[in-house]
Amino acid sequence: MMTQPIGFNPLRASQSVAKSAATQLAQRDRTDAAPPVPVAKLTALVHDLALQPPPVDHARIAQLRQAIASGDYRVDVQMITGAMIDHFGWTRA
Repeated sequence: MMTQPIGFNPLRASQSVAKSAATQLAQRDRTDAAPPVPVAKLTALVHDLALQPPPVDHARIAQLRQAIASGDYRVDVQMITGAMIDHFGWTRA
C-alpha cells in the first residue's frame, strides 16, 4: 500500500504540472509542426488522470500474499533504509 504525504492533493499537483507543461509549450519555438495545446485542455487531461485509481498488479499481490502466508517473505531492511535515504535526500552516516 502506498501512502501520500500529509496535505498531498493530487488535483493541485496535477494542475501545477499542467500549467508548467503549457508554459513550456508556449515558450517553445513556433516552427514546430504541432500547434501548442491549450492550458485548459492539459489541465482537464491531468485532472482526469488524477481521478483514476493507481494501476494494481494483482498477480504480484497474489505472489506476495502467498509468500507471507508461507513464511517465505523476507524484509530487506538495508534496501528499504537505503531507498528511504535516497528518496528523502538524507545523508548516509
